[in-house]
Amino acid sequence: MFGYVNVDKSNLLGKDFDTYRAIYCSLCKQLGRDYSIFARFFLNYDCTFYAVLMLSLSDKTCDFCTGRCRFNPLKKCDYISDDTVSLSLAAALTISSAYYKLLDNILDSPWYKRIFYRLLQPMLSSWHKISLKKFPTIDNELNKMTISQKGTEEDKNCNIDKAAEPTAAMLSAVFSLVDEKIDSSILKKNKNSKRILSSFGYFLGKWIYLIDAADDYFNDKKHHNFNPYITLDVEEKELKNYVLSSLNHTLSEAMLSYNLLEKGRYDAIISNALFSALPKKQNLVLSKFDKPDKQK
Repeated sequence: MFGYVNVDKSNLLGKDFDTYRAIYCSLCKQLGRDYSIFARFFLNYDCTFYAVLMLSLSDKTCDFCTGRCRFNPLKKCDYISDDTVSLSLAAALTISSAYYKLLDNILDSPWYKRIFYRLLQPMLSSWHKISLKKFPTIDNELNKMTISQKGTEEDKNCNIDKAAEPTAAMLSAVFSLVDEKIDSSILKKNKNSKRILSSFGYFLGKWIYLIDAADDYFNDKKHHNFNPYITLDVEEKELKNYVLSSLNHTLSEAMLSYNLLEKGRYDAIISNALFSALPKKQNLVLSKFDKPDKQK
């Protein structure tokens, strides 16, 4: 996961932003509870969004309480007071994502960075064993994604869709788990809920991959790293429009999929992320293409 799926605070009501922050802090606390206090450093926005989606659709209501932040005792935070499957599932996704990202970094990074990653490996490996035991399906999907991504990047005929497929397929499978792991009368009302969640995860995963590729385009080009946009037969001055088109199409499909679901209690937060925060993120990333010389 890459941390691109955030909320747009400026267009979110105060009470909804407070709820989002409470879920973010709750996931941080769940990471500490399930794995280690140091696991909290791997908290990210994408996995928080996943937790929000599950908590939004779940029949179980959340009771919030106020406590002190472990890393900043002077700061008070709201937390979900009881342990939930949604938070545990999101925590497992966080840890498994970090573990496979670490393995990838060890293979692809310069030697001096590999030293640091090797030092982290025993700790993350121990947490990974716990997440594997708790939710083997999540780990299996991330493992398949990692293997598939390597093969894709080595394919000389790789195109944009092929490059994004492993991440899209992984998040599609992970979103499908929502229908299996939580009790939800909302999902039970629609016999196509699992397929809709799968589609939602697929296009959101594809968008995450594409926005990350766009964000890293100039750096990857400079260091001769794989990037699907580099292989395109498109002039650089026209590349921005191509990237924008691919991102808009993928994001619109994710929006359409979400709109097929009956809305849950945290729809305001999810809609804010999809319809406001993600388009703003696109604009921010694509602004790099307006001044390419500064990226070299």
